[in-house]
Amino acid sequence: MNYDIIGDIHGHAEELESLLVKLGYRKNHGIYSHPEKRKVIFVGDFIDRGPKIRETLHLVKDMCDSGNAEAVMGNHEWNAICFHTPHLERGGFFRDHNLKEIEQHIETLRQFKSYENEWQAFLDWFQVLPLFLDKDEFRVVHACWDNEHIDWLKQNYKGISPEFLGLATNKTNPGGVYRIIDETLKGKEFDLPEGFAFKDKDGATRQKSRIKWWTKPTGNAIYPDVLMDCPRELRDAIVPDLKTMYFYSDSKMVFFGHYWLKGDLEIVNPAAICLDYSVAKGGKLVAYRFETNNEVGLNNFAY
Repeated sequence: MNYDIIGDIHGHAEELESLLVKLGYRKNHGIYSHPEKRKVIFVGDFIDRGPKIRETLHLVKDMCDSGNAEAVMGNHEWNAICFHTPHLERGGFFRDHNLKEIEQHIETLRQFKSYENEWQAFLDWFQVLPLFLDKDEFRVVHACWDNEHIDWLKQNYKGISPEFLGLATNKTNPGGVYRIIDETLKGKEFDLPEGFAFKDKDGATRQKSRIKWWTKPTGNAIYPDVLMDCPRELRDAIVPDLKTMYFYSDSKMVFFGHYWLKGDLEIVNPAAICLDYSVAKGGKLVAYRFETNNEVGLNNFAY
């Protein structure tokens, strides 16, 4: 089976349709399929931010339901589940409804204002999305593939329930299920040296930075080599102990999204390829065309 693995969409249905057409997919009875029986795999984050979230969800779910695609859960789908699921024990919901959380989710709420039944159907679908795919030839996860986390999920994850949501959102036990879900769907973070911080893409102050776990750093790596963001004062500083960070070392390919990469497409590790190039911030919607025994290379990208 040959696959086209597509990065974070965030409600950009027009860009998604253009990319599917470029990849050779055609709409039959309202659903995209490929004449050569290729299949799409979506890496998650279908909702929030973009102008056509509802259209995106219909397109993606229809392809999955017809067998023309598969999808894994993104952190935005996870956040939506938690945002809309009441916490019967403590009251409220499994995700706070503060201004920050509402602003992150507001476009989805607006666009489904008159389609409440549809939105509930999509929420139900989110709950059955897998957290990862482990194919014979490659892997797919939204944010980070950690073998220990994946092994735990294979043995213990039985689907989303109030009990599981309670464990997975319990920040008072950060080393338990919370950490496994948080790092799988949102990535691993590194505590910056004391006194250092930076502003993220949404203007929030951060003392932690996401690790570029897919890279292969050397012993003289500086902070920008291994962190997505860091304060200006640390940009030339050598990381004192790389052993405290996690880096992917398997030879089996893993595809993922989530990291809002910018600029030219790149492959820094042929076994770990990011497909999120910030379509929701004016960047590209990117796919990787996977075929058995094909050499890994930039020519396999499409956008």
